Amino acid sequence: MTPEPTPESTPNPTHIEAVPQPAVDTTSKQTKTAIKRCASPFRRAYEAYLRSKPGDEYDKTIASQRASPAYCKALPPLVGRENIRDFIACVAHGILIDAIPEKKANQLLYAAQVALATLQREQRPRKTA
Repeated sequence: MTPEPTPESTPNPTHIEAVPQPAVDTTSKQTKTAIKRCASPFRRAYEAYLRSKPGDEYDKTIASQRASPAYCKALPPLVGRENIRDFIACVAHGILIDAIPEKKANQLLYAAQVALATLQREQRPRKTA
């Protein structure tokens, strides 16, 4: 039988200190442009579908599913560090706006991970024998 936690041993979330995060420019002009390039065709396809429907929650879900390929087709190519960064930002944004379903998002993020690992491997200096 495990003992009941005492108030002293139970972590108190109010006593957890926030660790300052490093300053990262997450709003670069290039990244914003990439997200807009993906979101615009998605929004057009989404709104086009809803114009022909009443627009209830079911229709919005179907509209999102129908517009998802437009978003994915506009993703940046996985070539170069900046494009890979923008690809990841676009996928994350697509997840947040329900433009990319979970299974597809997992596949896309894995592809970005492989591309980034390949890029890093290519950029390492080769050892001479």
